Amino acid sequence: MANASVKKRAVANAQALKSLHTYAGAINLVYLLSYFVLHRPASLKPFVIFSIPAWIIEYQLERIGRPKFNPANGSLVSAGDDLHQAGLTEWLFDIVYVTLACDILAVIIGRSWVWFLYLVIPLYGSYMAYTSFIGPMLRQRSAAANMEDGPPAARTRAKKAKYVR
Repeated sequence: MANASVKKRAVANAQALKSLHTYAGAINLVYLLSYFVLHRPASLKPFVIFSIPAWIIEYQLERIGRPKFNPANGSLVSAGDDLHQAGLTEWLFDIVYVTLACDILAVIIGRSWVWFLYLVIPLYGSYMAYTSFIGPMLRQRSAAANMEDGPPAARTRAKKAKYVR
């Protein structure tokens, strides 16, 4: 039965990659058609510059998630990494989705300033870094500094003794 879960992951990965590539291809094609036919947005440079990371991420997701089959008999060799796992893989998909959303908004609005929405990615990364790593580490360090002063009961007794004198 262990092979059943591997086969399910292979099917899920193939379907996720197919939908990702389909949506990305369609949206990129609409953007390019809008640029060449309707002449909006005014410049193609932001599209190329900000789409390069999404294209690289799509390639990486394809490389790690695509199931591999034996060409001789068609048996499954590797199901690929799980593309539905939380963490870095999820964030990679989010970067591609933000890029595609900027593409759609640039076509609808017709302005290149829409790409400033791309700043949401580093802002979200900074927020996650602070709430996940930096903030707890600072709180832990301040709690350790408070513990060095002595146990809370001893500090309270010392303060009370100071006021009693």
